[in-house]
Amino acid sequence: RSRWTRRGFMLTGAAVGAGTLIHNPFERLALADGVNGPRRFLSLFFNGGWDVLLGPDSRDPGQSYDTIQMGTDLLAAPYKDPIPVPISGTEVLWGAAMSELVRHADVLTLFRGVNMNTVAHPTGRAYVNTFIPPAGVVPKGDSLGTRFATADSYADLIMPNFVIGMPTFNATMSPELTGVAVDKALEVQDLVKQLGPGGQAQTEELLRAAQDAVHGCVSEHYDGEVPEQVLGISRARMRDMLAQGLEAAFSFANDPEIIARYAIANAGDSNDPAVVAATIWRLLETGLTRTVSARLQTNLDTHTDNWAEFHPVRLQAGFDALAVLLDDLRVDDPNLDDTTVIVHSEFCRTPKINGSKGRDHHFANSMLVFGGGLRRGVCGATLEQTLGLLEIDVASGLPSEGGHMLVPEDIGATLAHAAGLNYDAFRVEPLLPWIA
Repeated sequence: RSRWTRRGFMLTGAAVGAGTLIHNPFERLALADGVNGPRRFLSLFFNGGWDVLLGPDSRDPGQSYDTIQMGTDLLAAPYKDPIPVPISGTEVLWGAAMSELVRHADVLTLFRGVNMNTVAHPTGRAYVNTFIPPAGVVPKGDSLGTRFATADSYADLIMPNFVIGMPTFNATMSPELTGVAVDKALEVQDLVKQLGPGGQAQTEELLRAAQDAVHGCVSEHYDGEVPEQVLGISRARMRDMLAQGLEAAFSFANDPEIIARYAIANAGDSNDPAVVAATIWRLLETGLTRTVSARLQTNLDTHTDNWAEFHPVRLQAGFDALAVLLDDLRVDDPNLDDTTVIVHSEFCRTPKINGSKGRDHHFANSMLVFGGGLRRGVCGATLEQTLGLLEIDVASGLPSEGGHMLVPEDIGATLAHAAGLNYDAFRVEPLLPWIA
C-alpha cells in the first residue's frame, strides 16, 4: 500500500513555489521492535447520544428484562441479534452494528456504566470534550486533545492539535497547542492547498521578510511566550505546510485505493464517517499532526420511530469507519502501545422504547479506549435488568456494592497518567489497576 508521508514529500522534492502535487510511492517503514514512536492521540465523538444496547452494552433478546426493551421486532434483520465478543477473558455482548470492531477487541479497554450526570446535549458534549465536569453547559479546562498534544515534543508538527467538527479549548497550555479547527472533514483540502500560483522567488522572499519584520507593541508586557513569537511559529508552520503540496493527499475522489479501503460511497460527503476517518488517517500519515479530535458520526438523537431505521445503520457506519482507521493505525503500532483512541458519546439512550417508538436520553454510558497504555478488558457494568448504574471494585472492574461509581474524569485522569501527564485538573485519582 502506498503511503503519503511528510518525509516522502521532502525526498521527492515538492516544489515550494508552485505547490506541486507529488505522491510518495514508498512504503512507510515500521518501527523496529522495542522502539517507541511518538504518541498519537485520537478523541472520536458519536454525536447525539448512542444506543449502547445496539452497541457495547447489549443484552440477549431471547431473555426478558424488568425495564429493558430490546425492540428487536422493530429492527431490520441484520441488527436483531447481538454478537458475543471475548475481551481479555471476559465475554460481552455487542450489537451487530459493531461487528467490524471485533477484530480490534484485543487492544480494547471497555468502560461501561459511566455516569454522565446529565441527559442534556450541551452539558454532555462539554463533559466529553474536556472530561472535566462542566459548569452547566460551559466546558471547564482544556479539551482532551489539547492536553494530550503535550505528551511528546511537537516542534516538528505543523498542526500539533487538529479538530474536526467539535469545539476546542485551551485554558492552560501553550498557545501553540490551541486546536486548528475545521467544521467539516473536506475543509482540510482547502486548508492545505496553495491559494494561487507563487510569484517570483525574490518577490516571495521579500514578502516573507516583511511579514517577519512586523513587531507587536504588547510583547514587552509578556513573560515567556509572547504573541509575536507564537505568530512567528504559526507563520513558519503554515509556510511549511503550503510548500508540501498536500492537496492531493486529501482529494479522495481521485484516490481509488482509499475509497475502496474505507468504503467511501461519496467522497464529497463530509458527514460520512468513512470520509472523516480517512481524513484523520491522512492527517496522521502526512505528518501534519499526531493529535486529532473529531466528530465521527452525527444524527444519533433518535426519539421517534426513526430509531429503528436510522440508529443502527448510523452506528454501524461509524464503527465500520473506526475499524478501518484502527487497521491503519496498527500497521506500524500493532498493539497500539504508542496510540490512544478514545471513542465516546455525550450519553446513551433509555432502556425503554418511548411512545413514539424511539429512545430518550440515559445516564449509564459506555466508552471505548483502544491502546492508551491501559490494561485490556472490561471495567464497569450496568444493571442486567434495567441498564442502571452500578458501583464497582476498581481492581477487578466488576460490580461491588459500596464501591466506586465510574465518571468521565476517572477515564481522563487514567489516560493522562498512563501518558505521563499531570492529572490534577481532573480532581480524581487515576484508576491505577487499569494502567498497563
